[in-house]
Amino acid sequence: MKQIMNVFGSRYNSVRTNVCDNGTFESLAVNRKNLTRQFSIVDSFFHQRKKGERTRYPKSNFILMATGLVSICLGVMSHICNPYMFIFKWKLVFENGGEIFELWRTPPVDLYIRIFLFNVTNAEQYLNGAEEKMVFEEVGPFVYRELLSHENITFNDNGTLSTKPSHPLVFQEHLSGGHKEEDLFYLPNIALLSIAQVASRHNYLIRLPLNLLIRQTKTLPLEKQTARQFMFGYETTLTTLGNTFLPNWISFNKVGLIDRMYDFDDDFETFYTGVGDESLSGLYESYLGSSKLIQWEGEHCSNIRNASDGTKFKSFIKDDEQLLFFRKSMCRPQRMVQSGNDYEVDGIQATKFVFEENALDNGQTDARNRCFCRKGECLARGLIDVTDCYYGFPIALSYPHFYDGDPALLTKIRGLHPNESLHSSYFMINSISGLPLQLSVKFQINMAMGDISNMAECERFANIVIPTLWFEIMFATLIVLEVMLLNVLCKPLAMPDSAKIRIHVPVKHHTHLHTKTVVKTVHVGIPVKPVKHHEDEDDHGWEYSKKKKSPNYLKLLNN
Repeated sequence: MKQIMNVFGSRYNSVRTNVCDNGTFESLAVNRKNLTRQFSIVDSFFHQRKKGERTRYPKSNFILMATGLVSICLGVMSHICNPYMFIFKWKLVFENGGEIFELWRTPPVDLYIRIFLFNVTNAEQYLNGAEEKMVFEEVGPFVYRELLSHENITFNDNGTLSTKPSHPLVFQEHLSGGHKEEDLFYLPNIALLSIAQVASRHNYLIRLPLNLLIRQTKTLPLEKQTARQFMFGYETTLTTLGNTFLPNWISFNKVGLIDRMYDFDDDFETFYTGVGDESLSGLYESYLGSSKLIQWEGEHCSNIRNASDGTKFKSFIKDDEQLLFFRKSMCRPQRMVQSGNDYEVDGIQATKFVFEENALDNGQTDARNRCFCRKGECLARGLIDVTDCYYGFPIALSYPHFYDGDPALLTKIRGLHPNESLHSSYFMINSISGLPLQLSVKFQINMAMGDISNMAECERFANIVIPTLWFEIMFATLIVLEVMLLNVLCKPLAMPDSAKIRIHVPVKHHTHLHTKTVVKTVHVGIPVKPVKHHEDEDDHGWEYSKKKKSPNYLKLLNN
């Protein structure tokens, strides 16, 4: 302290002197030398004199401090500008070889359709009038792998691409719980009931020869069929005659519900590539050349623009935003609403979507849905008339076991037991990329019969809704490659609650022996929305949590 006071004292004295003789200049030189010596401790912190030279160079600790400051600036700028977002938006735009485009073109997932048939256990007794109601027994699953892909892709100049869908099915006997395609059941005769529905509206002269043919061939509304025959069709006298004399109505020589549902031969679709709006890549622009379905009237019922076919949904989904889902077999767009956004699938953030409430009410609760009444005639709540999508056959879709439908649908039959946990659909979607992480879409195909009491052998099937089968389109987990890719693309954008900027700061570390510079890492927390880790499971045993275990496919698909 005394030395410091002497320095400032000497400095003050040297400034106020006015004598310009040689002695005074010598005094000033001495003072400057003393001043330099006194501050050499501070000076040496930043500089070090090279031996034998007067030049100086920065020491390592100064470089580290400068590096730390630059790191702080870069970290803050990266957080504000978010370069990952710019890169990710670029990746979302469809182009040949792009990661997201390839995931959409040929989804690398194990996509399955599980089919459950309704066997009529008292078919003979019901046909001969011994029993009043048909008794149905659910049998299955019959599991098929769907090899979904988009073929013959052509990029257009208006920010869209055109493609033909491909959905070949491959039977998975090892996942079908012992059920085989050759198993025999009593099932509805789709061809007879469909032709009877159409002919019943015509006059007697048209019905007469058809009734004679039905009696002569001893064709019955319920008959023994193998599972494969019922799902994929077989030749019958009625379908052969229909194909021969009514080619504009029946352009095929066999009738199978799954075969007709997966008939994509003449289909073509147009999707957005994301040019102009990255979030819309992979969504429908039009189907069969139109953004509206011809079988429905009104924007609410017919519009499929911006809908998803299930391979990719809208990106950057906002809270409470609704999505559209469309698939040919459904014959209509289906709205989806959020049911929680704090899920994780394989460590990736997911938002759960379900079909909106009262979606199949035909306007009873939601007046907008009245446009789903075909030609102004509304079916019971829980049924959607899709006759125009199934070649004029009296087909109606519902949720499995008439879940969320009119209770009256269950009064004329026995054996169905609707259950929300077993028969409702859901989608787990990454809200940033729009890619589905899990999905389970469930619908039932029914025959909604009108008054066919004037048709031979069909009197007991008038004015009744007959369940035929229900199906679930699903995949339960992602393959390892897709998990890795989604983690690379999405995780930098979806920061977890432990996200931190790591800043490397040089710090003087003192010990009783020496002083050295070390680098310490300082974590600066960034407030983000917390993520809840669910440990509950749904009825299939699928977990939505960070601790999710890989599902056992055999157990899962046979559940």
